[in-house]
Amino acid sequence: MGYCYATASWGHGYGTEAARALLQWTFATLDLNRVQAEADTRNAASARILEKLGFVREGTLREDCIVNGEVSDSWVYGLLSRDWQRNEGASEQRLRGGTN
Repeated sequence: MGYCYATASWGHGYGTEAARALLQWTFATLDLNRVQAEADTRNAASARILEKLGFVREGTLREDCIVNGEVSDSWVYGLLSRDWQRNEGASEQRLRGGTN
């Protein structure tokens, strides 16, 4: 999973909203067990989006990409279907006013 947004779009929740919709569709329609994502280690906002959605940071890929001529590392994240179902079920219950 990957995404890029214009600077003017940052901080409005668009990334979280779009990724959540994609994950809902992915797990429900494709019946996947796992989704993997990467985030540039310099992009803390992107890492927060993934963590907010329940992804777990599983490791670091050292010097795995070059962005604008600068070598950078990436964090690898994984999200399992069972964790997604548990987290989304709890989120829906909170939205309906239930306790968890």
